[in-house]
Amino acid sequence: MNLQLDRIIYTKIDRILKTYALSAEMVRMIQTSLNADSPTGELFKWVHLTGMSCECTGGDVEAALPGGIGMEFFALAADIFDDIQDKDHDDLPWCRIPEANAINLANCLLMLSFEAIAAIPDDRVYREVCTVLQRMGITASNGQFQEFLYADSQQVSLEQYFDMVRQKSGSITACACKVGAILGNATEPLAELMAEFGLNFGIMNQIRNDLNDFLDFEKKKDFVSNKKTLPYVYLSHTLKGEIAGQFKRLTQCNSGGSQAFGDEEKQQLKQIAVEEGVAQYCTVMFEIYRQKAREILQAIPVPEKQKGKMIKLVE
Repeated sequence: MNLQLDRIIYTKIDRILKTYALSAEMVRMIQTSLNADSPTGELFKWVHLTGMSCECTGGDVEAALPGGIGMEFFALAADIFDDIQDKDHDDLPWCRIPEANAINLANCLLMLSFEAIAAIPDDRVYREVCTVLQRMGITASNGQFQEFLYADSQQVSLEQYFDMVRQKSGSITACACKVGAILGNATEPLAELMAEFGLNFGIMNQIRNDLNDFLDFEKKKDFVSNKKTLPYVYLSHTLKGEIAGQFKRLTQCNSGGSQAFGDEEKQQLKQIAVEEGVAQYCTVMFEIYRQKAREILQAIPVPEKQKGKMIKLVE
């Protein structure tokens, strides 16, 4: 079923791209960039998340495609902006072109997201989806803004971290789930429940990404960039005495860039992370948000069969 649906998605995206006289290079970059950062090879994860939410609330997955494709374009634009700012993922297509071109690519994708949802046939539903997408964009942008403000802060509290993640990451998954529910003709309370599920699902995934990326010095520059990920914030608040001083010295290596943060410093950070239980703490927080997502799904008043795909996301 997914293979057949993916073909339909490809066709609809191709039709949208042909609507405008985009340059061949812009079209190629969009086509190359879609799904480029999928670690498992899964295609169109945002379309499928939107579709699963639609099915969960009793709708037909194909009815969710305009919203799902809009989410796919929007999320890709957000990823491109994020990588431009973080200087990460040198292997991805948008990181191998001039930065100015990557910015224009992301801007084009943002506009295409609204072109995609314009295919929603019901004017009332279209306006509702448009509003949800716009509000999410504002919230996610504010979260991204906060993240870069925090990079220059000496101390960021755990409360500030989770508020930033709710805005930056949780809002996007919440939006996909709410849009899917709206396109499935869900009642307003049910659509809000789906959004709440999506929020917790997004936060738990961000926690997992933070943990995986913290010591991935080859692909990520989180620590060198002074990015306040959950492991960083946790260590800055829990370390005491000599270990706290050692961690502070490591963070000060960042002023010299990646060259000042060499193999010896990397090993010291790894040792601190292991000894101070970074993985255990992040795993506990991941499980807390996963349990919240499960409880929301259990409370949703629809048949268990309709919830099956969503439940698998948090198993």
